[in-house]
Parts: sequence; structure tokens; C-alpha cells
Amino acid sequence: MSWIVKHPFTTTLFLAIFVVGIFTGPTLGREVPPSVQSAWGTGPQRIFEGKWWTIFTMVFLCNDAFMLYGVILAGVPIMALAESRLGIGTTVAVYWFVQVVVWLLIALIFRFLMVRGIDPGPEVYPMTDIGLSVGLFGVVGVLLVVLNRSPGTARAWQTIALETGVPLYLVLKWALMPEWLADMGHWLALPIGLLIGLLL
Repeated sequence: MSWIVKHPFTTTLFLAIFVVGIFTGPTLGREVPPSVQSAWGTGPQRIFEGKWWTIFTMVFLCNDAFMLYGVILAGVPIMALAESRLGIGTTVAVYWFVQVVVWLLIALIFRFLMVRGIDPGPEVYPMTDIGLSVGLFGVVGVLLVVLNRSPGTARAWQTIALETGVPLYLVLKWALMPEWLADMGHWLALPIGLLIGLLL
């Protein structure tokens, strides 16, 4: 119980993702229906259609059980570490700031391409993306700076895990399971998080 009290954002966010997964299917081993992803996921065209809320609703959706439980296993320790080291308010602010800014940037980039007749491909545009990873990578960026600035604020293995695991994940994800929208979001979010960390 004390852990929950100390990590209210982590608890609330991942509990909400789990509960949403019950109603949409992934928690019980089913894939999220395409209609749900289409209605609540986000993407460049969604934002330019005025459906700004999808930047927020996408966070609570997962494609399938593999993604859902992977997100929980990887995301809970990172977000809890952030709440402990950065503070609850900073963690919440960084997460949602990066989430919104990155998706607006992606929308502008893709609109720029489309206006000039450069089509990134049917797998990219128009399409939707779901998941909490963009904001999470922003939080990771801040953590990397803070933990290196004050080495005693976390266990050595936590710092090493972030410094090695995050770049490795980004490279392997891009090489083995490329997704234009998701990968662009990750690669934009991390340096923005690093910049925020330097400014804190």
C-alpha cells in the first residue's frame, strides 16, 4: 500500500491501461478491435481532423496481450523510478508535455510531406498509433540526465539498465519491427526529454 501512495501516477496510469484492456480485449488475450484503434488512436490525420483528444486516449490502449503486459513490465519500474527521483508533479508534467509536443510535431512533419506530394506509404498515412511509449521515452530522457548528474539518486544497475537498454531497444525495434509513426515518436521523445533534463 505504501508503494501505491508513493507512486500515484504510475499506479493510476497502468491500472487504467489494464482496466481498459479488459474492455477492449488485450488483458484477456484478444487483439484490440480495429474500430477501437481507429476511433481512439492518434495519428497526423486525426489531429488535423480536429480530433485532438486522441493524443490522450491512445495512451490507454494496447494492440494485444504481448504489448499490454510488456508495457506494464517495462513501464512500471521506469515510471516509478521517475516519480521517486523527479517527483510526482515533474513526472506527470514531463510525460504529458512530451506526449503532446511530439505528436504535434509528427503531425506537422507528415502534413509537410503530404502537401508536397511525398507519401510515406499506406502503412504510415493515414494510420493511427496507440500506446504510452512516446511520453515514457520523454520521461526516460529526463531520468538519464538526472541520474548521471546525481549518481547517488538511483542504484547503479538502474542507471546502467536505462543507459544500455533504451538505446538497444530503439535500434532493435527499428530494425526488427519498423513502424514509422511509433519509431519517429520514440526518436523524437528521447532527445526532447534529455533537453528538459538539462534545463531542470
